[in-house]
Amino acid sequence: MEHVADDLVWFRSKIDWWLRPLLFVAPLVSLAILSSGLACSSGEDVLVGAIGCVAVGVLYGLFVIPVRYGIGSEELVIRFGVFRVRVGLDRIERVSPTRNPLSSPALSIDRIAIRTGPGIFSSTMISPDDREVFLSMLANRAGLSRDGDELVRV
Repeated sequence: MEHVADDLVWFRSKIDWWLRPLLFVAPLVSLAILSSGLACSSGEDVLVGAIGCVAVGVLYGLFVIPVRYGIGSEELVIRFGVFRVRVGLDRIERVSPTRNPLSSPALSIDRIAIRTGPGIFSSTMISPDDREVFLSMLANRAGLSRDGDELVRV
Protein backbone atom coordinates (compact mmCIF):
# COMPACT_ATOMS: atom_id res chain seq x y z
CA MET A 1 0.00 0.00 0.00
CA GLU A 2 1.28 3.49 -0.81
CA HIS A 3 -0.14 6.92 -0.11
CA VAL A 4 -0.42 9.76 -2.63
CA ALA A 5 -0.88 13.50 -2.05
CA ASP A 6 -4.57 13.49 -3.04
CA ASP A 7 -7.11 11.41 -1.14
CA LEU A 8 -6.32 8.21 -3.09
CA VAL A 9 -4.64 5.36 -1.24
CA TRP A 10 -2.95 3.02 -3.72
CA PHE A 11 -2.64 -0.76 -3.45
CA ARG A 12 -0.41 -2.85 -5.70
CA SER A 13 -1.72 -5.93 -7.47
CA LYS A 14 -0.84 -9.25 -5.93
CA ILE A 15 1.37 -11.24 -8.33
CA ASP A 16 1.09 -15.03 -8.30
CA TRP A 17 4.38 -16.90 -7.81
CA TRP A 18 3.98 -18.74 -11.13
CA LEU A 19 3.26 -15.53 -13.06
CA ARG A 20 6.46 -13.74 -12.01
CA PRO A 21 8.76 -15.95 -14.12
CA LEU A 22 6.30 -15.90 -17.03
CA LEU A 23 6.41 -12.10 -17.07
CA PHE A 24 10.19 -12.32 -17.55
CA VAL A 25 10.17 -14.99 -20.28
CA ALA A 26 8.92 -12.86 -23.20
CA PRO A 27 11.40 -9.99 -22.66
CA LEU A 28 14.27 -12.41 -22.04
CA VAL A 29 13.54 -14.46 -25.17
CA SER A 30 13.30 -11.28 -27.27
CA LEU A 31 16.57 -9.98 -25.84
CA ALA A 32 18.26 -13.36 -26.37
CA ILE A 33 17.22 -13.43 -30.03
CA LEU A 34 18.37 -9.82 -30.47
CA SER A 35 21.70 -10.54 -28.75
CA SER A 36 22.22 -13.69 -30.80
CA GLY A 37 21.51 -11.80 -34.00
CA LEU A 38 23.95 -9.04 -33.05
CA ALA A 39 26.65 -11.55 -32.07
CA CYS A 40 26.27 -13.56 -35.29
CA SER A 41 25.63 -10.56 -37.52
CA SER A 42 22.33 -12.13 -38.55
CA GLY A 43 20.08 -9.38 -39.84
CA GLU A 44 17.02 -11.62 -39.65
CA ASP A 45 17.59 -12.46 -35.96
CA VAL A 46 18.27 -8.81 -35.16
CA LEU A 47 15.02 -7.81 -36.83
CA VAL A 48 12.98 -10.55 -35.09
CA GLY A 49 14.59 -9.74 -31.72
CA ALA A 50 14.05 -6.00 -32.14
CA ILE A 51 10.42 -6.47 -33.15
CA GLY A 52 9.94 -8.81 -30.18
CA CYS A 53 11.50 -6.34 -27.74
CA VAL A 54 9.37 -3.48 -29.04
CA ALA A 55 6.20 -5.60 -29.02
CA VAL A 56 6.76 -6.83 -25.45
CA GLY A 57 7.62 -3.31 -24.29
CA VAL A 58 4.49 -1.86 -25.88
CA LEU A 59 2.20 -4.59 -24.52
CA TYR A 60 3.65 -4.37 -21.01
CA GLY A 61 3.51 -0.56 -21.10
CA LEU A 62 -0.07 -0.50 -22.37
CA PHE A 63 -1.58 -3.18 -20.15
CA VAL A 64 0.72 -4.46 -17.39
CA ILE A 65 2.98 -1.85 -15.81
CA PRO A 66 1.70 -0.72 -13.37
CA VAL A 67 -1.33 -2.62 -12.11
CA ARG A 68 -2.67 -0.93 -8.98
CA TYR A 69 -5.87 0.15 -7.33
CA GLY A 70 -6.61 3.47 -5.64
CA ILE A 71 -9.39 4.07 -3.14
CA GLY A 72 -10.45 7.68 -2.85
CA SER A 73 -13.24 9.37 -0.93
CA GLU A 74 -15.66 9.04 -3.88
CA GLU A 75 -14.18 6.56 -6.35
CA LEU A 76 -12.15 3.41 -6.86
CA VAL A 77 -9.47 3.88 -9.53
CA ILE A 78 -8.23 0.75 -11.29
CA ARG A 79 -4.99 1.40 -13.16
CA PHE A 80 -3.43 -1.08 -15.57
CA GLY A 81 -0.74 0.20 -17.88
CA VAL A 82 -1.91 3.44 -19.46
CA PHE A 83 -5.57 2.73 -18.74
CA ARG A 84 -7.64 3.93 -15.80
CA VAL A 85 -11.11 2.77 -14.88
CA ARG A 86 -13.00 4.87 -12.34
CA VAL A 87 -15.82 3.34 -10.34
CA GLY A 88 -17.94 5.53 -8.09
CA LEU A 89 -17.95 4.10 -4.58
CA ASP A 90 -21.70 4.73 -4.38
CA ARG A 91 -22.20 2.41 -7.41
CA ILE A 92 -20.55 -0.62 -5.77
CA GLU A 93 -23.22 -3.14 -4.75
CA ARG A 94 -21.17 -6.22 -3.84
CA VAL A 95 -17.54 -7.25 -3.46
CA SER A 96 -16.84 -10.98 -3.34
CA PRO A 97 -13.84 -13.31 -3.61
CA THR A 98 -13.35 -15.14 -6.89
CA ARG A 99 -10.79 -17.26 -8.72
CA ASN A 100 -12.28 -16.56 -12.13
CA PRO A 101 -9.44 -16.76 -14.69
CA LEU A 102 -11.04 -14.42 -17.25
CA SER A 103 -9.00 -11.44 -18.36
CA SER A 104 -8.99 -8.61 -15.87
CA PRO A 105 -6.65 -5.94 -14.49
CA ALA A 106 -5.15 -8.39 -11.98
CA LEU A 107 -1.82 -10.22 -11.81
CA SER A 108 -3.17 -12.96 -9.56
CA ILE A 109 -5.94 -15.51 -9.80
CA ASP A 110 -6.73 -14.72 -6.13
CA ARG A 111 -9.17 -11.94 -6.95
CA ILE A 112 -12.14 -10.01 -5.75
CA ALA A 113 -15.09 -9.26 -8.02
CA ILE A 114 -16.54 -5.77 -7.73
CA ARG A 115 -20.15 -5.66 -8.92
CA THR A 116 -21.85 -2.37 -9.75
CA GLY A 117 -25.11 -3.71 -11.16
CA PRO A 118 -26.74 -6.61 -13.00
CA GLY A 119 -25.19 -8.20 -16.08
CA ILE A 120 -21.74 -9.36 -17.05
CA PHE A 121 -20.47 -5.91 -18.01
CA SER A 122 -21.12 -4.37 -14.61
CA SER A 123 -18.34 -6.04 -12.70
CA THR A 124 -14.56 -6.15 -12.71
CA MET A 125 -12.03 -8.36 -10.98
CA ILE A 126 -8.94 -7.07 -9.20
CA SER A 127 -6.27 -8.59 -6.94
CA PRO A 128 -5.03 -6.16 -4.29
CA ASP A 129 -1.89 -7.38 -2.54
CA ASP A 130 -2.94 -6.27 0.94
CA ARG A 131 -6.46 -7.64 0.56
CA GLU A 132 -7.78 -7.24 4.12
CA VAL A 133 -6.60 -3.64 4.45
CA PHE A 134 -8.04 -2.92 0.97
CA LEU A 135 -11.42 -4.46 1.85
CA SER A 136 -11.60 -2.65 5.20
CA MET A 137 -10.84 0.71 3.60
CA LEU A 138 -13.26 0.06 0.72
CA ALA A 139 -16.02 -0.94 3.13
CA ASN A 140 -15.42 2.18 5.22
CA ARG A 141 -15.27 4.64 2.32
CA ALA A 142 -18.05 3.05 0.22
CA GLY A 143 -20.45 2.44 3.10
CA LEU A 144 -20.45 -1.34 2.60
CA SER A 145 -21.05 -3.96 5.27
CA ARG A 146 -19.33 -7.30 5.82
CA ASP A 147 -21.41 -10.36 5.07
CA GLY A 148 -19.10 -13.33 5.62
CA ASP A 149 -16.27 -12.98 3.13
CA GLU A 150 -18.19 -10.43 1.03
CA LEU A 151 -18.94 -6.72 1.22
CA VAL A 152 -22.51 -5.68 0.44
CA ARG A 153 -24.54 -2.52 0.27
CA VAL A 154 -27.42 -2.56 2.74
